[in-house]
Amino acid sequence: MKLFLTLCLSFIAQILLITSTNAANFPSNVPTKAETIIVTLPPLSGLTTMLLPEVKNQCLLSAGADPHHFQPSPRQVDLMNQGYLLVRASRDDQGWPIQTQPEHTLDVSPTQKHAWLQFSQVRHMLPMLAQALIKNFPQYQQQIQMRLKQKLQEITQLEKTWDKQLQVLKTHGVFMQHPAWQGLFDNKNIPVWAVLESEQHGHEQGPRHLEEALYTLKQHPSAVLIGSTRHSNRSLEWLSRHHTPQKEIILLDELGTCNQAWDVLMQHNLDILAGKL
Repeated sequence: MKLFLTLCLSFIAQILLITSTNAANFPSNVPTKAETIIVTLPPLSGLTTMLLPEVKNQCLLSAGADPHHFQPSPRQVDLMNQGYLLVRASRDDQGWPIQTQPEHTLDVSPTQKHAWLQFSQVRHMLPMLAQALIKNFPQYQQQIQMRLKQKLQEITQLEKTWDKQLQVLKTHGVFMQHPAWQGLFDNKNIPVWAVLESEQHGHEQGPRHLEEALYTLKQHPSAVLIGSTRHSNRSLEWLSRHHTPQKEIILLDELGTCNQAWDVLMQHNLDILAGKL
């Protein structure tokens, strides 16, 4: 009887060892609260990724989705009700039908549209974001603080590289379909001759405005046409076709993809400009 009990205990111990080993080798794909950050827009995940790449983001706006007609899925609603840290930019996502929990929400841009495209705004947002990340993930405090200092320095260098490339735009000015980059261009004293999307996002200007834009383009024939990879460029394409010679449209990406670091997104757009100007 004693031998039987010994054999049984030995068998159970082996089963528990195998189970724990398999669990370590095959972790669950279901994110836990300790390893999840929710963001409304992909570029906000780019900011958190620079400071805390160990934690993946859940982006509410999926790849290729229209930010002007966003509707949360039932799974996303459930995620937002579970007490995860939610990072948003309410000046851009304020029209979304979402309910947030103030105690778990960080609003990095309540007043500036597309603030993540402006270097000065990003330098303002990163320390605020770092504090929220340290509060929610104190085990990474040292890494976050170290990366914050490093990234602020890198952003300054990246801005200087952008400034050199933007000299061309400062000389000739731009026409845009969508106003995403207008804040950056205004800060850099780049003339914006016309924005062809109306103040109501996703709606284009009427024929009269297009005719005025074409007249202005003829007055500034060296101006650069800036389009968007995330929006319709139909009005800008019309302007290009009706100008002689037809002008090329430079397509920039103002949103990027979920978990793509912000500095990678900005370098990507800088490379596009450098290759076209």
